[in-house]
Amino acid sequence: MNSDLPPLPDTIMAPRTDAVYNCHAYLTKVPVAAIRPFIEAFTAPGETVVDFFAGSGMTGIAAAIVGRRAFLSDISVLGQHIATGYLTDVPEGAFRKAAAYVMQEARTALGGFYVTKRAADGASVEMVRTVWSFTYRCPGCHAELVYYEHLQGSGIDQCPTCKGPFAKRNWPTGDDVPVQVVVHGINGLLTEQNVAVTDRAAIAAAGADPRQADIPSFPIDASREMFSRSGLGKRGLTETAKFFSSRNAIALLELWRAIAAISDEKIRKKLSFAFTAILPRASRRYQWSAQRPLNAQNQTYYIAPVYYEWNIFELFERKIEAAIRADAEVFASPSLFERKTPEDTSYVIASADHLHHIADASVDYVFTDPPFGSNIFYSDMNLFHEAWLGTMTDHAREAVMHTTGKKRNGAAARYEELLRHAFTEAFRILRPGRYMSVVFGNSDGRIWSLVQRAIRDAGFRAVPVHVAILDKGQRSVKGLNSGSENVVTVDLIMTIQKPLPDSVNARASEPVPADARALIAQALAVMSRDRTRNPSHVYAAILRDAIRRQQTVDHLHLGDVLVALRNAGYGIDPKTGLLASGYAADITAAAE
Repeated sequence: MNSDLPPLPDTIMAPRTDAVYNCHAYLTKVPVAAIRPFIEAFTAPGETVVDFFAGSGMTGIAAAIVGRRAFLSDISVLGQHIATGYLTDVPEGAFRKAAAYVMQEARTALGGFYVTKRAADGASVEMVRTVWSFTYRCPGCHAELVYYEHLQGSGIDQCPTCKGPFAKRNWPTGDDVPVQVVVHGINGLLTEQNVAVTDRAAIAAAGADPRQADIPSFPIDASREMFSRSGLGKRGLTETAKFFSSRNAIALLELWRAIAAISDEKIRKKLSFAFTAILPRASRRYQWSAQRPLNAQNQTYYIAPVYYEWNIFELFERKIEAAIRADAEVFASPSLFERKTPEDTSYVIASADHLHHIADASVDYVFTDPPFGSNIFYSDMNLFHEAWLGTMTDHAREAVMHTTGKKRNGAAARYEELLRHAFTEAFRILRPGRYMSVVFGNSDGRIWSLVQRAIRDAGFRAVPVHVAILDKGQRSVKGLNSGSENVVTVDLIMTIQKPLPDSVNARASEPVPADARALIAQALAVMSRDRTRNPSHVYAAILRDAIRRQQTVDHLHLGDVLVALRNAGYGIDPKTGLLASGYAADITAAAE
């Protein structure tokens, strides 16, 4: 790294466990703690930071906390909504009072749809959650199988009636059915009970309620990448409203109406922020597990064969508390309160390749996190929330690579072109001699080379001044094991410089292709067997070294690293998800 700049570590550890990060879900967020060191290293207080792939606004929060101005932009309507919610400061007491009021209004308007009979004493109580199950119909004898009822023991392998083989993918599905209800017992503890007549009547009444026609909804049709990837057509999930149970849909509608009636703009904005934060768990995407809830997959529209219908008001009450905890972190910094004008942190809807709202050479630093190729389609997933906001992201200029449908042809070229134009805009708005940090992650070296070309063609110095591994931590052994499934679990943060006008042309030396085998061999030669790293760390370290040497990595893939690790006697420890010797069999399948 340039000796004139403050030192930065080669690995940035920023677990996704802080109150800000966990308050509102958004795809591939970078924790504030990972952004702050870069802003502090490359800017001085009062200077301007830009993020043109701003997403949920983490760069803006980090900049505000350390006393910098921030210009945020993205095509994402949801991203702007979330970032604005994070940066809306409201009095805690007034916020709690307003939350209690809108919940009471919504409960009254909802009626008794959540009310059930407690089995222990016959008392009328609100259900906390209801467990629902897919049903399947045997193609041989047409018997109906309730999936939940056959999960015990060794699982389902045959039709219980005709003994024909069970194949979840091939058996037709019927209507989902409720199978368990959870309530607060007489002692206050949660208790499970069977679905009763009262529950079925409430569900039927909610399904027939005329308010179903008022549920905000956006279509998800075959033109959307996630329509194919999530198999939505097979399940008839062609619009966002269909992801909610009939009861939860009406409860959400009434809560949204109550929030919209709040006169205080800031309070209303903060309540809306909390509302959209509960939507994935409020839907049928909230996965059931015998041990504990498995949450909702934010990157897909997957509905598990057994899922939860969770009481909306319990979710909302919890999210209000989460928002208060996040505010305690965001607004604890004196520098944020010292801001004199609202323009110190702004968020506009704009494509990254058209930053007409920012003047030439007016920006001190860029920190940005572009979409990672074909990994995630933000605009498709954002439909789920944006239906309630009433405005849809224009996905025509989304920086993604389609892998299905007509848009698949030429996807890589279009993605590279958009990134090149975005980085060219970054070059234009940056002051000479200043820096841009780019967060990126991908398991395919060809995508990395594409990004390298886009940065170089924009005019930046070819060799980064710093390349760091970003490790957001993992929440489970499954997450750690994902490094053996051709999914990268860590990213790189590359920092490059805009040359001064009179500097020597730093692009005179063209990059050369990296020798993938040699790079992998070098990495294995210096890797200690007792170091606790996963395959993604090894892969990222190899990429980092190649990028530092101005080498392209078209022929390097995470799978190549997995093969080399397996051949060297490494495998995945099933208890920790980390590399260790003696587990070679666990890495073989993914490597091949």
